[in-house]
Amino acid sequence: MKRIVPLILFVLFGYLVSAQNFTGQWKGEFVDKSTSYTGWGGDRCEYVLELESNGNKVSGYSYTYFSDGGKRYYTICKLSGTINRASKSIEVKETARTKTNVPVTIRNCFQIHRLTYFQKGDDLSLEGTWVPVPNQEGDCGFGTTVLSRRLLQKNAAYVNKPIPKPAPVIKPKTVQPAAPLVKNTPKPTPPPVVKVQPKVTPPVVKKDTKKTVEHPVVKNNAEKKNNTPTKEVAAEEPPPVVKTAPVIIKTPDAAYKKRSSELIKTIEIDNASFTVDLYDNGDIDGDSISLFFNGNLIISHKRLSDKALRLKLEVDKEKDLNELIMYAENLGTIPPNTALMVVNDGDNRYEVRISSDLQKSGVIRFMHKPKTKQ
Repeated sequence: MKRIVPLILFVLFGYLVSAQNFTGQWKGEFVDKSTSYTGWGGDRCEYVLELESNGNKVSGYSYTYFSDGGKRYYTICKLSGTINRASKSIEVKETARTKTNVPVTIRNCFQIHRLTYFQKGDDLSLEGTWVPVPNQEGDCGFGTTVLSRRLLQKNAAYVNKPIPKPAPVIKPKTVQPAAPLVKNTPKPTPPPVVKVQPKVTPPVVKKDTKKTVEHPVVKNNAEKKNNTPTKEVAAEEPPPVVKTAPVIIKTPDAAYKKRSSELIKTIEIDNASFTVDLYDNGDIDGDSISLFFNGNLIISHKRLSDKALRLKLEVDKEKDLNELIMYAENLGTIPPNTALMVVNDGDNRYEVRISSDLQKSGVIRFMHKPKTKQ
C-alpha cells in the first residue's frame, strides 16, 4: 500500500504536467505600471503571443498594438524562452524586432514576460508580470500581463456542405412508386390484369420519349431503344457534382508577383489525401490569401475568418515533397497576413501558424510516408 500511493501521486502529477499546452496564440494586454497615478492604472497595450513549445523550450513571435494621435501602431518581435512545468510557468524574452511602424520619438523596448498557466474548462490564461530586457536606453517601464485563449474544437462546423448526398435519396423515390403498381395489379382478378398491362406500358414509353426529346441527350442515344434512355438519363445526373469536385485550378500565375519563400514547417503524413482547414490567426481584420499547391493555384482571393476554409488535397506520389504556399493578397488592417492551418491526416492532427506579407510567402511542405503493414 505504501508503494501504491506514491505511484498514484506520480501518475497524477505526470498527467497535470502533460495537460499544460503552451503552444498556440494567446491574446490580451499588458499594462505599464510606471505610467500609473491616482485614478489611472497605467498605459495599456494590446499584446499577442504566438508560441511553439518543444519540450521545455519555447519560441515564436510577439505582437504589440497601441493607438496614439488617432493612428494605430504595431511592433512584431521574435522571442524565445523556457517552460517550468512543475510551477506551470513560462518566461519569454523578445530578442529581435522583425517589423514595426512605431516612430523613433516613441519608446519601443524589448520585454521579458514571466507568466503562470491557468485553466478553467476550455478557458486558458497566462498571467504575470513583465520587465524590460536589461541594457536598453531610456525608461522602458514595467507592469503586468494577462493573456488568454480557448481550446480549438476538433470537430468544427465547416462552410463547405457535402454535395453527393442528395443523389442516393432521389433513386429510391423513383423506384418505390413502380414497385407497388406491379404488386397491386396481380392481386385483383387475373383476367383484367392481363388487359390492363398493355394499356399501362404504352403511356410509360411515350412519357419517357417525350422527356428524352426535351433533353440534348437524345442525340447521343438515338440508336438505342425506349428502355435504355431511362437508365442513361439517371446516370447523367451526377456530372454537375463532378465539375465542382476538383479543387486544383490549373491557371497561369502570371498575375502573381514573384516573392521570396520562407519554409515554416515540414509535416510527415501517412495518407495520400488529407484535409487542410484555414482560419484567420488573430483579430479578424480582413486578411485575404491565395494558395498554391505544387505550383497550381487552388484558391484565389479568399478572405480568412473564424470559420474554417476547408481544402481536400492529394499528394503527388512522384514528388518527395509537396509544397503548399500561402500568398498574401493584402495585409488586412493589422499586418502581417497570418493564418492558422489545421491539418487532418487520418487520426493525426497538426496545427501550424503561417505568416506572409507582400515580400515573402509562407511555405508548408508535406512528406508522404505511408505506414507499413505489419
